[in-house]
Amino acid sequence: MKFKKVPNTAFFSKYVREDGEYKITSKDRKINGVWKNVFEVTDKKGNVIEVLARLKDAKAKYADA
Repeated sequence: MKFKKVPNTAFFSKYVREDGEYKITSKDRKINGVWKNVFEVTDKKGNVIEVLARLKDAKAKYADA
């Protein structure tokens, strides 16, 4: 399944899978004392499943999950 970008999202990108099962959100996190932009994958209930460095990796891994 494909991810669709949520329109009118300020500052951070948000993508939702077509069936609504997973959501990918761009966040800034402090990693080793440095702020980095990462992508959090969350389920329907809002639990963070995984944090990935690249959007492409997150989309590929959870498109078929």
